[in-house]
Amino acid sequence: MTDNYKQLVERISQSTKLSVEDIERRIEAKRAKLSGLISLEGAAHVIAAELGIGLEKQNYKISELNLGMRKVIVLGKIIQIYPVKTYKKNGREGEIGSFMIADETGNIRVVLWDTNHIKKIKDNELKEGEVVEIMNADVRGTMNKEIHLNSFSKLEKSSVQIENVIINKPQRNEQISKISELKPDSFSNLRGTIVQVFQPAFFNVCPNCNMKVSFENEKAICPRHELVTPKERAILNMVVDDGTETIRTIAFTDQINELYGMIEDVELLKDPSFNTSKRAEVLGKEFVFSGKTRHNALFDRTEFIINRVREANPEEVIAELSKTVKISSTN
Repeated sequence: MTDNYKQLVERISQSTKLSVEDIERRIEAKRAKLSGLISLEGAAHVIAAELGIGLEKQNYKISELNLGMRKVIVLGKIIQIYPVKTYKKNGREGEIGSFMIADETGNIRVVLWDTNHIKKIKDNELKEGEVVEIMNADVRGTMNKEIHLNSFSKLEKSSVQIENVIINKPQRNEQISKISELKPDSFSNLRGTIVQVFQPAFFNVCPNCNMKVSFENEKAICPRHELVTPKERAILNMVVDDGTETIRTIAFTDQINELYGMIEDVELLKDPSFNTSKRAEVLGKEFVFSGKTRHNALFDRTEFIINRVREANPEEVIAELSKTVKISSTN
């Protein structure tokens, strides 16, 4: 059971005055009704929506943020602003901005990918000591937990005062887990080689909450937002091997972008020749994956849902191997 799930249950309990036990019974009943094809967190969001609780509108303290959380709202005081950097990837050039925020519970780095958000740094619209409100952001990270904003996120100044902020180093999350050690419902980092890549599949989600929609009379229905105009998302299945075991890994559109390079249109992933060339680029390469392990009841197998992916740094691999050799030589 993850900290994220516990926090969701507690927030529903506080908002409805229902007991935690009652809410958990409703969540399990919802999962049973959906044949277990929904996570605990997903079922909690559905129950919250049925009870009229808008979890997406509630603020989180920095200490409450966990890897894999999506569409979070956070208030924080800017304690450091970093210079905007440029990067090149797969022939494309872009910019990335970042700054550090803090509240009474901790501090965390905020990463900006959207040009409108980055412009606020370049134009000096954001200043150290100011409080900002961040909405519709994701919590990612490999070495550190970070708040990532995309073009759908919002970044605005706030009149709220935050005093006595905690200024220290962000919590590090460096440990690399072996595939053979992964446990369901846990967030981990793993380093492995991609040994198999399947053809991508496609599905429709709600543009507001990214939950999968169902169709009734050719109209898209979201469990939270009812009738919506859906957006298409891609899902890519791969097999990763780290020398201890192999595991089926699952990447969605954002993570496919990190693996293949920025893809402006999901339709491009439907091109067989494009997929063949990209598959050839990643097969046999070693990457670091951050994400969540789950048990797929339908296929009775353990899977790894990717939240973040980057190519492995050779120096990290050498350091890890050196550590292993030292440990072995002392035994």
